[in-house]
Amino acid sequence: MTTSATTQSHARARRWLLNIHLYGGLICFWYLLIYGVTSLDFNHPWLFPEVKSEKVKWERALNIPDLADNVKLGETIRDQLDLIGWVIPWNMRRDGAGNLQFELSRPGKNYVIATDRAAGIVRVEEQHTGLRSALLSLHGNTGDVPGSRFLGAWGIYTEITTWLVMFFADSGIYLWVRRERARRFALAVLIVSLAVSVGLMAYLYFIG
Repeated sequence: MTTSATTQSHARARRWLLNIHLYGGLICFWYLLIYGVTSLDFNHPWLFPEVKSEKVKWERALNIPDLADNVKLGETIRDQLDLIGWVIPWNMRRDGAGNLQFELSRPGKNYVIATDRAAGIVRVEEQHTGLRSALLSLHGNTGDVPGSRFLGAWGIYTEITTWLVMFFADSGIYLWVRRERARRFALAVLIVSLAVSVGLMAYLYFIG
């Protein structure tokens, strides 16, 4: 391959990588924005105060199955009510008549659900926990909220964003190395950042 052909090949590769950086960055934008905002909230919770709504109570006639396992019964009732979320096993209790009260949690909303076998109804107390709670639930979520179709798609979005960001990191190094100007500075920054990252991970692993 001639020098001219090699130069053209490198130029095409560079344009291809730059286009992926541009449009891939647009794909990742909302995910990384939410990730950044929630990361700030973990470190500075006072920046985004939690605003909860008033509790709303409702009830529904339901065929309550006779299950001894509290978690299984809670999950069955959740599905019959067409709700989504995690049944919280440490917030469960039964009374002498076998009625179960449990908590159901999902991004942005909590439920307290109580069965009444004698009346054949389930009483529900629901409360919106605000935008902050919903966003925090998305941080690192891989779509494992039971019954949710949207959060399954969020898990796919997480996978796509993760692979794109890894590609951005690797191709970004390539683009810097290919530059004639500031190459030494770029390599110095890369080495220093690598040393700091490895040092912090080693400190956490060996010292804690």
